[in-house]
Amino acid sequence: MAANGVSSGARIVCEDEARMEADRLLADPRLHVSDRHRAFLRYIVDARFAGRSDAVKAYSIAIDVFNRPASFDPSSDPIVRIEATRLREALQKYYEQIAEEPGARLDIPRGRYVPVFVERDHTPGPEEDCELEDASLPVDGTPKAAPWAHGRRLRYVVMGGTVLAALAVTGVLAYRAVSPAVLHTQKPFVALSMNAAQKDKAAGEAVMEDLAVSLARFGTVRLTSDAIAMRSRTDAAEQSVYDIKMRYAEDARSFSIWWQVSDAGTGEAVWTDEERRPAPSGSRDDAMRDLVYGVSRRLAGPAGIVNAIELRHNLPQTAIGNICVLRGEFAVELRDLAGLKAARPCLEATIAADPKDADAMATLARVMLWTGRTTGDDSYFGRGVDLANRAATVSPSSPRAALAQMATQYQLGQNEMAIAAGRRGIALNPENADLLAKLSMAVFLSGHWEEGRRLASQAADIAGQSLRDASFVMILDAYRRGNYAQAVFLARQVPAADTPTTVLKLAAIARIGDRSVTDKEIAAARLQHPDLDRTVSAMFSGTRYDRDLEAALRTGIQEAGLKAPEVVSNDPM
Repeated sequence: MAANGVSSGARIVCEDEARMEADRLLADPRLHVSDRHRAFLRYIVDARFAGRSDAVKAYSIAIDVFNRPASFDPSSDPIVRIEATRLREALQKYYEQIAEEPGARLDIPRGRYVPVFVERDHTPGPEEDCELEDASLPVDGTPKAAPWAHGRRLRYVVMGGTVLAALAVTGVLAYRAVSPAVLHTQKPFVALSMNAAQKDKAAGEAVMEDLAVSLARFGTVRLTSDAIAMRSRTDAAEQSVYDIKMRYAEDARSFSIWWQVSDAGTGEAVWTDEERRPAPSGSRDDAMRDLVYGVSRRLAGPAGIVNAIELRHNLPQTAIGNICVLRGEFAVELRDLAGLKAARPCLEATIAADPKDADAMATLARVMLWTGRTTGDDSYFGRGVDLANRAATVSPSSPRAALAQMATQYQLGQNEMAIAAGRRGIALNPENADLLAKLSMAVFLSGHWEEGRRLASQAADIAGQSLRDASFVMILDAYRRGNYAQAVFLARQVPAADTPTTVLKLAAIARIGDRSVTDKEIAAARLQHPDLDRTVSAMFSGTRYDRDLEAALRTGIQEAGLKAPEVVSNDPM
């Protein structure tokens, strides 16, 4: 093996052979490496086959494999270079041990962290040692095709210039085939248009202007005045463009906006709906604002129509950019560990491609937070705070950055700082009912009962429907006041209640004192929520309560016959 880890003259093998060798190598007990080195190897191999090798740097390896903080500096901490050298040495000894076995081999060039798969029958000699960085790969990244291969079946082939050229072209094509270009997705464009009856023309134009501002503040879409022209200039695989047509109407009883979202390229209508608000007895401006907020949230909110459509696109898992942000947010909301693990390298690759992508940093901060929460590894929390702070520094007006700061600071017990971050986010984006609901939870659990309840009610009003976090605040408030029947009633109004809401409902039923009803409810809950006991005992770590409220919750959970947790809450973040 050459000093750079790749044998000179070695022939690159095809994709299928490379994958077979990677799977075999990682499963072979004869490869005597530590768990950390095996994780290192798995990381760069997965990136290689996912087409993300360009994004694999010393920084990303230090963060993802060696659990270094986000402030890691490769120039002052050589851990990745040191461990890469040790891994290369272990691989060299391993392949020397199995030299008589046929197959491919995995090499890691010096100065890079991209594995190369070559024929195993090439036996390097000491004369091949050199200090050239990545000597087997020229500047353009194309593997050198060997005029002959060494080994047990020595093959001599005399080739003319034409044949050599053909081999070089074949090598280029093979390399590109196994190293596809990374798809970098962008935030979608939306173009707005508004129709209204002549009598409502002025009001419709005002609504149109307010809606454009409101949509932009979510930071999830970009506005354009000409969707068709934009579509003609945009690669459909990387950039979505939507045409949103609206119709405004009002009468003595209500205001309404009918709207339809269409794909600007195909003209296909992908969603149609209507938002309506009753005519106010008081301020008209307040009613119009609530209508605009409701529509903008439905379109561009965290769980809005545009984001939902973007998530449904059949993009490759190797795509980076906006799709990584959306997938990460979805995994956080579901508390899905597999989704969280998949989101991390995607978001890291996005940040590597654009170090100023505040949305990716903010989302990765929340992914880190919930990875730590679901695995019990609190080393992720500090990294999450660092990322959230970086996102807020890069984009001070980003609601996503404010949410990430609120979530991560709250986890570390910095309640007042977390609440301040949440308030900043709401000031920047008052339409974001979901963020307001999460803020209401942080405020309420910090002991500010009345304000937390007021913010939860306000969030539900803006959304025009119940929100998980806002509903939990109202249920918890009824429970806190000893109004257990009201808590049960409110919990039963929550559609598709999550496990924390169900736990609180069971605690309230138990406090009412009807044992037969309690037993039936618990049996039904266990069928619907197989993770009930795990949720009660582990899901809510990191939340701090007023002492009396915590005692009341413990009592209800114990009376319900569930395992009493260390802490119980529906974490807002």
